[in-house]
Amino acid sequence: MYCDRYSEKVITANRQVPGPSIRVCENDIMVIDVVNRIPGHSVSVHWRGQWQKETPVMDGSPMVTQCPILPHTTFQYKFRAAQPGTHWWQILSGDELSDRVFGAFIVKQSKRREPHVTIYDHDDIPHVLLVEYVTSQNGSNEMRVNGNAPSNTTITVKNNGRYRFRTINTGGLSQCPIEIKAQEHFLTAIAIDGHAIEPVQVEAVQVEPGETLDFVLTASKNRGIFNMTVSSGGHCEDSNLTHTLHIQYNSTLNDIILEMKNPKLSVDSVVNHYVSKASLSGLPWELSANKLKNTIYLGFSSIKYQLGEGSWSMPNFNNMSMVLPSAPLLLQQPQDVVECNSENVPFKCRSGFTSCECTHIIDLPLGSATELVVFDTEHTLFRADRSHSFHLHGHSFHVVGEKRKAFVKSAEHAKKLDNEGRLLRRNFEGAALKNTVVVPAAGVSAVRFVADNPGYWLFRSESTSEWSSGLSLIFRVANPTGSFPKVPEDFPKCGNFIGPEFFLT
Repeated sequence: MYCDRYSEKVITANRQVPGPSIRVCENDIMVIDVVNRIPGHSVSVHWRGQWQKETPVMDGSPMVTQCPILPHTTFQYKFRAAQPGTHWWQILSGDELSDRVFGAFIVKQSKRREPHVTIYDHDDIPHVLLVEYVTSQNGSNEMRVNGNAPSNTTITVKNNGRYRFRTINTGGLSQCPIEIKAQEHFLTAIAIDGHAIEPVQVEAVQVEPGETLDFVLTASKNRGIFNMTVSSGGHCEDSNLTHTLHIQYNSTLNDIILEMKNPKLSVDSVVNHYVSKASLSGLPWELSANKLKNTIYLGFSSIKYQLGEGSWSMPNFNNMSMVLPSAPLLLQQPQDVVECNSENVPFKCRSGFTSCECTHIIDLPLGSATELVVFDTEHTLFRADRSHSFHLHGHSFHVVGEKRKAFVKSAEHAKKLDNEGRLLRRNFEGAALKNTVVVPAAGVSAVRFVADNPGYWLFRSESTSEWSSGLSLIFRVANPTGSFPKVPEDFPKCGNFIGPEFFLT
């Protein structure tokens, strides 16, 4: 395909860019055959936002819940679409090229269960906005919406219609936030990461990498064509990347006469610019204590190594750089796994000058109320002004706190500041329910969840180059007996192989 007149090599799903959108109803049983025809690339498919409580082996985490799908083989995913809302599926391989294969995964609720059913009239396929950043061979960047080049999309609306838009920021190589606004129109945000929030009317919404956000556009005009702009924000604001969609009114003569008699107010009267994400579901009582016993402090950084005239970086959590096991932990227990965590720190991990490569696993008792405090200890991980997004598999969490420019030095430093009440301020009223958390540049964020889903669950950076080279870890949620949900007997297995002894006899 082409970007700024330069050809670009891409990997597709069903010969589509982006991949096919999936729209189903809540609790539908999914049967999806994934045929890997990418030479030399093993992949898996992660179904974001689906907790997989009945089928943890279908989460799609390579070497955690399943063996990667080898080239020229087929893997059939079967699971219940139990979590409604706007989600997306993505390839996980650890390779930037194949990890750009993704698509929308929309799980719709019945009208009697949809909390915002009275707020909108239309919820159609053209109103799904799948945003991606791409870089062409000449090094130029471009923002695409649903695979289209800028200013190449027109959406037709009717006067007084209320249209639900489902926005997905896939992040891409640059991991840029996006800002969306509509010329002379209000936006009403109603959901984030598939979870309903208190409706709030704003001038613009900002969607972080990995996030999904739903908003309603009310067609308050009677005629004309208006621009809806999707532009780069946050640390990418200076790149000035913008994608313009055209909102075109399907007007009648009566609509035009009405508009001339009743001019509309300008959107500039809106005070709040961005969404305050207050969840409709309150914080569970188990998570409402000022301090949780099971609080985990995770500082991320990147240790640089010199290699000849060049250098390379090894990102890590608490100085432990994740190495995936040689076989999926949910299926079997490889003998060569070197586990590590804050209570089991190998000697080489205790120095701040070298990073320890190990399989970073943190045990969470089933049903435990857990808080994660995630912070930037280096303050300059690849870019000093860049925020970082992290995604949790198998659960959603409540975001209870965030602070910019905290400048935390280590997990011990974070714990000390927290005990003194100087780390961050927690907000338990309407804390947003999400599966992706944003940590500001040099800042800190806190999330809380109940570990009620047995299995091995990945917590990782949204950036492929970071999570595949160390910026991830695994939460092991087990019953008191240490058991996990049963794995199908014929489920594919993989692992190391040692040659037979008969060659040496």
